Amino acid sequence: MPHDLMKEQMERREFLTLPLAALAVPGLMAAGAGSAHAATTPARALKGASNGGSDALSFRQIKGLNADWYYTWQSTRTYTGTPFVPMIKDGRRLLEMDALGFVNRELSQTKTKNLLGFNEPDHPLQANMSVDEAVRLWPLLQTTGLRLGSPATVGPTSPWLEQFMLRAKRENLRVDFMTMHCYAWPHSDSFLRKVTALHEKYQRPIWVTEYAVADWNATKTSPSIYTRPMVEKFMRETIVGMRKMPYVERFAWKNRPIDDPIMGTSAMFNRDGSMTSTGKLYASL
Repeated sequence: MPHDLMKEQMERREFLTLPLAALAVPGLMAAGAGSAHAATTPARALKGASNGGSDALSFRQIKGLNADWYYTWQSTRTYTGTPFVPMIKDGRRLLEMDALGFVNRELSQTKTKNLLGFNEPDHPLQANMSVDEAVRLWPLLQTTGLRLGSPATVGPTSPWLEQFMLRAKRENLRVDFMTMHCYAWPHSDSFLRKVTALHEKYQRPIWVTEYAVADWNATKTSPSIYTRPMVEKFMRETIVGMRKMPYVERFAWKNRPIDDPIMGTSAMFNRDGSMTSTGKLYASL
């Protein structure tokens, strides 16, 4: 991920100089047209939690964040106290691990109306899927009848995502909302412009399923240059900003271990599981 995300950061300067209208790709806006699944954007964007743990501490952390929803990067839920959104993380889980079977069997309990698509298909350590494979498997996700979130690429300007959406248009595949990952420096205006650009390019609601402040040049001996106060200012400003955007449906801050040199100052929990000041802030927003 560091290599791809460093590239994403380098591209950001050029990206932010473009007028938003110039980012639209002709023919993409109609991809998935005719879907019975209209946008269900709430009055304000819903705050989420991402936590793949299945132990008591993980459950306390999800609850403690006062999240409106959570996901686990999997098709199965772990905690019953907060609304759950399943994900089909990759093709192997879809075909070999009966991920869709789990989604369908749990619908009577989860009552979810949404399904998240493949997780970082453009990253070799995540879904690691070609556009051809993703397009070939996408109709299986459509059989659930749930609203479908696009594959979540490493960054919102990923060529992989653009190619997938072009193919979705051409093959009449349904994509009901766009999902977005973004790990960047603590400049809220730059982040919010990327959210707006993704919406304007594809004309769909937005879910920011992973975001936080990251210093990709940091090491164990030279940790992140971004301080916790800088991170918390960014968190507060971006949440306020997204909740003013009628097309942002949901967001989820990405937690990392507090001793992680790249994203440690974004951590919401200490090593003992207690909340950092950043976690307390997120819970309060």
